[in-house]
Amino acid sequence: MRYTGVLSMTAAIMLSCTQSVAGTMGSIVAPKDWAWVGALSAGPIWESAGQTQTFYLAPNIIKTYAAEHTTHALFDGEVFVGIQKKLPNALLGQLGLAVAATSNAKLSGNIWDDADVTFNNYSYSHQVQHTHVAVKGKLLADRGYWLMPWVSASIGVGFNDAHGFQNTPLISQAVTMPNFGSHTETSFTYTLGVGVQKALNPHWQVGVGYEFADWGHSQLNRALGQTLNSGLSLNHLYTNGVLFNLTYLA
Repeated sequence: MRYTGVLSMTAAIMLSCTQSVAGTMGSIVAPKDWAWVGALSAGPIWESAGQTQTFYLAPNIIKTYAAEHTTHALFDGEVFVGIQKKLPNALLGQLGLAVAATSNAKLSGNIWDDADVTFNNYSYSHQVQHTHVAVKGKLLADRGYWLMPWVSASIGVGFNDAHGFQNTPLISQAVTMPNFGSHTETSFTYTLGVGVQKALNPHWQVGVGYEFADWGHSQLNRALGQTLNSGLSLNHLYTNGVLFNLTYLA
């Protein structure tokens, strides 16, 4: 996966940068072998655009839903609770449970009757809201410098609430069609992250990082009168974001 290579390169660059800016200030206190850790993370993320889809609603009714290739900013927040373990080579490992939720991702496009761009007769829009519960790990390099670089990863179960589908006629001859129904899909989800952290005192730390996330599968229900296939669906919905974190060590 291309994101794994990007994260590995970024982590190496950050580690090199922290070595070059190392000053007289070392660690505020030597970390314990074991400690409870809790963290709050929040910040803006950007979702990937939807995908163009063509399918039959009934035996003689086929439509193309041509997605707009635009992205929107939304809010992401996460609570993490776990344990921290001192590792060899001045590394710290964290492992615990993360619960995260986002605001609504907005997806939109146009509807082509008969799957023909000539009959671009409607526009559409709908939203997807994501929540997940995941096992998350974080690896920090605590070499006594001003900043600690880190990498993180999580895997878990996501809940994608697709809702609010609306279609709007673009020409006077078009009649508004029944809308797809709302649906919450349970799906596999994961995240990958990289960033830096600063200890303020023996208990509190602040940091910032980049996070890539895959929300997994989302899907709308059938519209009234639809006999074939489901509503619009996505196998993956990716986000990229900048998250600020506040960490407490017991």
